Amino acid sequence: FAWRNIIAFWFLGLCNNFGYVVMLSAAHDILKQEQHQGNSTVGQNTFNKSNQYDCNPISTGAILLADILPALTVKMTAPYFIQSIHYSVKVAAVVLFGAASFLIVAFSYSVEVSVLGVVCASLASGLGELSFLGLTSFYHRSSVSAWSSGTGGAGVLGALSYAGLLQIGVSARNS
Repeated sequence: FAWRNIIAFWFLGLCNNFGYVVMLSAAHDILKQEQHQGNSTVGQNTFNKSNQYDCNPISTGAILLADILPALTVKMTAPYFIQSIHYSVKVAAVVLFGAASFLIVAFSYSVEVSVLGVVCASLASGLGELSFLGLTSFYHRSSVSAWSSGTGGAGVLGALSYAGLLQIGVSARNS
């Protein structure tokens, strides 16, 4: 095996799951940001005045579902058509969905549009998993381990990077 391939698959796993993890880490802030800046809900957040908990009217479970269901749908339906799509097209789609997810969430001012951004992150993650894990069959078996380790690294680095940016004073929207 080549170390270059191991390192490459580790980074592919990291990059593939990074957006997914950041969206989960930011779920509460995504919903909170929209309710405070959106035109229709400014000043209506009075339900939490006597409560010590910081709650949103829409559960963060909505972000969790938007981050899980599209990827699950891709993984369940892809075996019927994915082999007819060239790898370069799949990788381009992963990159475009991943970039779109961050841009949409960063610039949206409504919950619906933010959820669309989270859906893009989910589609990127699901399609990336299918594509990159499929590529591991052409490499040494340790490439699967490297991929798996990279996805675990995304869990740690994604959550730490979001929390770290908040701790140094970067706003949730700019994080």
